[in-house]
Amino acid sequence: MFRINLRQLIRPEFRDIDKFIANKKKLLCISLSGIAHEFNAREIIANVIGRYLLKKARDRAFLQSPLVVIVDEAHNFLGHHIGTEDYSAKLDAFEIIAKEGRKYGLNICLSTQRPRDITEGVLSQMGTLIVHRLTNDQDRAVVERACGEIDRSASAFLPNLRPGEAAIIGADFPIPLTIQIRKPQTKPKSDGPNFQEHWK
Repeated sequence: MFRINLRQLIRPEFRDIDKFIANKKKLLCISLSGIAHEFNAREIIANVIGRYLLKKARDRAFLQSPLVVIVDEAHNFLGHHIGTEDYSAKLDAFEIIAKEGRKYGLNICLSTQRPRDITEGVLSQMGTLIVHRLTNDQDRAVVERACGEIDRSASAFLPNLRPGEAAIIGADFPIPLTIQIRKPQTKPKSDGPNFQEHWK
């Protein structure tokens, strides 16, 4: 995996993103976890990166070597506006990539625990959905509307999926297909505080 920090990334003319594309690296991970939440800084930086990739795509940079952009916690980066009451700007780079990126060889994979916070227009552009356990009625309704292939009875089992289970839904699957996701070899750092241990 090719890792860079943000200072490297944004220095003159996105040099390191261009180097990554030119070298045909397999994976570029850009972490925004060290950026403050104030002033929409993370959302703005992510949108700048998305806009740059969109410009490269429209310049036909990915036609011979398609690129897949994976946006984790996508609900934090889609459908946001910044500005004041008098003037606001929409941070829509990833929405545009979802809607028109494929024809330029720029594809997107969105990961979210809150499907209801992703616009249905964007979700409907996703060719395949991998859906883990959904207990929220609004989340299930959004998935149903985004996928013409799934009916209400087929989505009824989504709250009953076990940890690691997921349903694959899409045009290539006449009915939702249930799969078991293998545990990663390296455990992600996603544990929250252990209240039982610390509140004795």
